[in-house]
Amino acid sequence: MEVFYASHFGHTGKIAQSLARYISISGVPAYAYDLTKEYPSKAQIQSLEPCVLISAVRYGVHLYPARKLLKQMAPLTPRKPLILLSVNLTARKEGKTSATGNLYLRKWISRSGARPLLAEAIAGNLQYPRYNAFDRTMIRLIMSVTGGPTDGNSVIDYTPWAHVADLANRIGEAIREVGGINPIFPENSR
Repeated sequence: MEVFYASHFGHTGKIAQSLARYISISGVPAYAYDLTKEYPSKAQIQSLEPCVLISAVRYGVHLYPARKLLKQMAPLTPRKPLILLSVNLTARKEGKTSATGNLYLRKWISRSGARPLLAEAIAGNLQYPRYNAFDRTMIRLIMSVTGGPTDGNSVIDYTPWAHVADLANRIGEAIREVGGINPIFPENSR
């Protein structure tokens, strides 16, 4: 099973790698693919079996490679089951992890026309010291509006790692129910 991801600072990649590892432990072989390094061809997209697509949100939108892939996959859903995950800091708040509660995820699904088997938002991390001056200013502004930390030295991992493991088990169960897992990048499987 493919776990495709688009990450800006690398945290979404860590979530994708963990998710793939946990899905594999649950009995479904899973491999994480960075969409900026390995983008599937049209033929591969057509042959996709159930897969996971994870993207970080940057300045209010999901990263381009993930948006592009979801747009190409949308006509195939739900015939080809898709699990869609959005990584954003809004998901740190109660009630903001579902497609109905998370504006970024809801808009992403609506704009793509996809019908995912499962859609969820996962909280990312905040690393002010790592950001350039513009990013730090923009994120501080967003945090001040949403009631988050604005101290420019804050480094906080909001990701609920135990939930990521539980989510992987649920994905593994759902995929076993629909069946048919064939990696599209078998030569690159890790």
